[in-house]
Amino acid sequence: MNDYQKIAYDAEKDLNSYQAKQGLGPKSDSTVESGVNEMVDRKFDTGIRTGREAGGTGSNRMPVPEEEGGSRDDRGRLAPAGEFEGTGGPEDKVKIQSERRPGDQDTLNLQDMKREGIAQ
Repeated sequence: MNDYQKIAYDAEKDLNSYQAKQGLGPKSDSTVESGVNEMVDRKFDTGIRTGREAGGTGSNRMPVPEEEGGSRDDRGRLAPAGEFEGTGGPEDKVKIQSERRPGDQDTLNLQDMKREGIAQ
């Protein structure tokens, strides 16, 4: 059974359950008001993203997910989209800033860049 058949089988099984037919189980306020149950995404892996990671809003502060080429910094945070503008990636931006502002506390020196794998 391939993935699509399994998803269809699980969906049919879920729709035929007593809880689904009777409308039992926890419901959020938005489900009660709109009649649309957004919890379905948690039942089945649809690949549809909602919320903050759903898509571009024109903001450069939005993080770029790792599956789309984003990278994490030392603290585990995703790089914002603004760091991918222009030529090069976030690592290139760090290297350029370090070369332009040597000695600044907010930039890496040559030793730190070597440790991070940015410079050789």
